[in-house]
Amino acid sequence: MSFVKLAVLSLQFIKIKREIEMNTNKSSGVVSIEHTGSPDVLKYQTTILKEAGEGEVLIAQKSIGVNFVDIFFRNGTFPMEAYPAPIGSEAAGVIEAVGPGVKDFVVGDRVAYPFSVGAYAESRIIPAASLFKLPDDISFDQAAAVLVKGLTAHMLLKQSYGVKAGDIVLIHAMTGGVGTLLSAWARALGAIVIGTVGSATKKELALKRGFEHVVDLQSQDFAEVVNEVTQGKGLDAVYDGTGEATFQKSIELIKAGGSAILYGWLSGMPIINAEEMEQRKIQYVNPALYKYLENREKIALAVTGIFNLVREGILDVQKPTVYALADAAKAHADLESRKTTGSIILKP
Repeated sequence: MSFVKLAVLSLQFIKIKREIEMNTNKSSGVVSIEHTGSPDVLKYQTTILKEAGEGEVLIAQKSIGVNFVDIFFRNGTFPMEAYPAPIGSEAAGVIEAVGPGVKDFVVGDRVAYPFSVGAYAESRIIPAASLFKLPDDISFDQAAAVLVKGLTAHMLLKQSYGVKAGDIVLIHAMTGGVGTLLSAWARALGAIVIGTVGSATKKELALKRGFEHVVDLQSQDFAEVVNEVTQGKGLDAVYDGTGEATFQKSIELIKAGGSAILYGWLSGMPIINAEEMEQRKIQYVNPALYKYLENREKIALAVTGIFNLVREGILDVQKPTVYALADAAKAHADLESRKTTGSIILKP
């Protein structure tokens, strides 16, 4: 075979390969929000994907993260522009096709992403700029379980209040998705962690993880435990993702000059007494992840740091709670009713 013929065949092969990669005509199971409401408004259906466009790739998703913010989008706390609406923001998987202009990724790459709406899907088309390559020693499940929650913990511990060795901090919902990572990381930084949980079973779980000061809110008063541990001197910081049910009482336990970080409001948005906090010089922080990580460079550095903490065993995400993608409504119902602990992932 002549060199010219070989070159022509090679070009034809590349063209055919490209056409296969570009023209997916692939069906995908997708969960969307029909309208705002209870978990039942999440509907699973099959759709046909378009081909990857300029700067886009097709991903076969292996693990999909579920975060409490997904519930806020579903119930209308954060309204969408139109319905049916996509849901979910993080997942991990394998690239199956690449569109024109994509230079940093190829078919077969293992990837993950923390911030791209529409993650509740078996496969999806996504901008390549949203993706990060997944290290070989980080599993799909670990990535989907730790990215958004880990980045949230990064924001809370590194910017909202910089935890130092010897600090005494109160973390509400310490066995929840963010709370699990936040508690472990704060302890690794040398802080004394006081945590609250919603049941005796969750308290037992936290104690098994080595935490000494765990409060079951069904049977204990967290103020009494805080005053005992701090000897009445007050907390350095409170991390509260619960809101109305715990926030005001927590404020009363912070020392002058301490910090109150409100990063969620599962029980409702509390009334913020700014005058009281100003008088006691308490730093009130209501952080937003999208403002903290405003560019890709910052996100990449934080993601690398989080994966290192997973490798070191500080952030333990080995056993997330797993639901089928088609059972996303049940996952939401269980999360809202606090039946789950740690991270939740969906599997296509």
